[in-house]
Amino acid sequence: MRTNLITFLNNNAEELPSEVAERQSLQAVPQLLEFRSAAWRHALSLPFPAKKDEAWRRVNLDEILNAELELLPSTKAGNAEAAGISDKESAAYAGSLFTSPQGSSARLDPALVQAGVLFCDYTEAENEHPVLITGNSGKVVPPGDGKFAAAALALADYGAVLHVPRGCRIEQPLLARLEAGREGSAAFSHSIIRLEAGASAVLVLDFSSRPTATDSPSALHVGILELQLEEGAELTLVELQQFSSQTWNITHERASLENGARLHWVYGALGARLSKNFIETSLKGEGAEVKMHGFYFASAKQVFDLDTQQDHLAPHTTSDLLYKGAVTGNARTVWEGMIYVAPQAMQADGFQANRNLVLSAGAEVNALPGLEILADDVRCSHGATIGRLDEDELFYLQTRGIPRKEAEQLVMEGFFGEVVAQVPVEALQTELKKLIVAKFKQAV
Repeated sequence: MRTNLITFLNNNAEELPSEVAERQSLQAVPQLLEFRSAAWRHALSLPFPAKKDEAWRRVNLDEILNAELELLPSTKAGNAEAAGISDKESAAYAGSLFTSPQGSSARLDPALVQAGVLFCDYTEAENEHPVLITGNSGKVVPPGDGKFAAAALALADYGAVLHVPRGCRIEQPLLARLEAGREGSAAFSHSIIRLEAGASAVLVLDFSSRPTATDSPSALHVGILELQLEEGAELTLVELQQFSSQTWNITHERASLENGARLHWVYGALGARLSKNFIETSLKGEGAEVKMHGFYFASAKQVFDLDTQQDHLAPHTTSDLLYKGAVTGNARTVWEGMIYVAPQAMQADGFQANRNLVLSAGAEVNALPGLEILADDVRCSHGATIGRLDEDELFYLQTRGIPRKEAEQLVMEGFFGEVVAQVPVEALQTELKKLIVAKFKQAV
């Protein structure tokens, strides 16, 4: 089906499109079909985001909404090509998953399989573990979050599912690579990460698409990420956005933390033509803690719009956010952050900081921190800075015989180093440093 999103999501047919509704898993489990159908009705009834909406007023959606895209391609052909994740790369992880609209493949340590860990593609989970999906889909990111969120919940054709049972502690990291659809197409992903009480894991989520030429037809990815951490669970999540330069990306992502749960969420963005991300944490349980580290580097005409939310909904909760960004060429970045403290969240501790480097005259940065505090006896602070490469640092390096361009690169590496160092996989750290340096060299 080839059409644009305005036509597709404004039609009068309330029935879930047959390309989705007729999937075997949905026909076999009525609850799956009912959930997707309800999400589809939300997608049709909710309005498209508009400039009057604060979260969307700096994003121009006209090009995305009017683009002719291939929607709802044929069902998966089976296992994806093994080239999705090389054996060498996979060896550093206890399990690896490659998933795309065209197919998927997965590997998991037999000991973890024996322990009851589930690590697979979303549509495979619908087929093989429908109770897990019906019990968790839309619980953290509901269809009412917006038109794009509802569309992804209704139409998802790939995604990552990780379920770690009670008390299971996974020492070695896991890798999931989610590759969006082909050029000229729209892909919808839905990922569910659930850790039961006392469980722990380290997960790398790599959102990507195949490289395309700058004159290739654009593609669209719309995604949902739901994180559920039960009492005392601990998750380190590294999320990377490395889409091609012709991909538009829109995601709704939220973590829900119960009593004493701990989340360390590292986010990195280097790719995409436009990327709009809602990255939110809900500290629902007493003593829940979250650390959020992020880095983003926009060049050429890229647009990154990041909307972070730290919701303190229970007493003695802690959140700490540090996002760092650089922008060059005619690119534009937006970071809008909010710390919310509910009336019952006494003795909450929230902090957010955003640091930005502007590397060219045509680049634009928007940094908008915010606080909404409805409780007494709390400690919250925020701040944002926008600047250029430190001339004193550059001068010092040049006096040591380092050429100007090399000095600029070293300062850039140091700027991002604090955040990249939070990535718990050494080989991935090294690769990210190389990607940042390569992008910097290309930009200057």
